[in-house]
Amino acid sequence: MVGVSVCALISALVNSEMVDQVNGRLPKHMQFSPLGWYLLKTLRLHREYRRLFPDGHLLLQLRLLIAFMFGSLMVCAWTLGFF
Repeated sequence: MVGVSVCALISALVNSEMVDQVNGRLPKHMQFSPLGWYLLKTLRLHREYRRLFPDGHLLLQLRLLIAFMFGSLMVCAWTLGFF
C-alpha cells in the first residue's frame, strides 16, 4: 500500500508540473485551471503537452508512475489473498 500511496503522490506532483509548463506557453483564455479534473480535461492536457513539448519526459514519467502504482496494487491484492 505504501507503493501505491507514493506513486499516487509523485504522479500528482508530476501532473502539477505538467500543468505549470503547459500554462506557461498557452494564452490566458486556454490555460488549465488546477481544480476540477476529469477525463477529457486530462486528455486535453496530455495532448497539449505533447504538442508543446515533443521531447518532454513528464508524460512518460506519469505513465510509468501509474503503471507502478497499479503493479503495487496487484502485489498488495495478491499478498492479501484476493487472487
